[in-house]
Amino acid sequence: DWSSDVCKCSIYSEMEPDPNVPASEHPEPLPKLCLLKPDSVIAQELTRIRAERAHHRAARVTVDEHFTPEELEALRVAFARVDPEEKGVLDLAQMREAFTHIGMDPSDDELESVLASMRTDVITPNTFFTFADFAQACDFLSPVESS
Repeated sequence: DWSSDVCKCSIYSEMEPDPNVPASEHPEPLPKLCLLKPDSVIAQELTRIRAERAHHRAARVTVDEHFTPEELEALRVAFARVDPEEKGVLDLAQMREAFTHIGMDPSDDELESVLASMRTDVITPNTFFTFADFAQACDFLSPVESS
C-alpha cells in the first residue's frame, strides 16, 4: 500500500489473474523501496514507543505485572550486588552499575529520559533510587519485542 508516496506496508504476493481485468495478466512491478537513514527511523520509533510506555508506567503498576519471577530474581540479584550494605537504595552511579549486571548499557540520554519520566524531583548524582525504581527503569529500557 502506498499513500502520499510513502509505503504503508504489508506483504505482497502474486494474485491470480482476474479474467475481468485484462491488465491483471501482467501486473506492474512494485516500485523499489529504499529506507533512508534507517537508524534515525528506528531511533524515532523507539522514542515514540518509550513515550507511550511512560504514560502506562507512570501509574506505578506492580513490578510482578511486568516481569516473570525469574526476571525479578535477576533484578534483585543485580540490585543486591551494588547494595552490599542492604540500604535498599542506590545512587545514580550504583544504578548504572546495576544495569550492567543484567546486560543493559543505556546511554546517558536514555537513562536521563527514563529517570525524568519516573520522578518529579531533579535527578542528581546524590538522588537515591529504590528497587522499584530500578525495576521500573529496567522495564522502560527493555528492548521492544517484535511480534
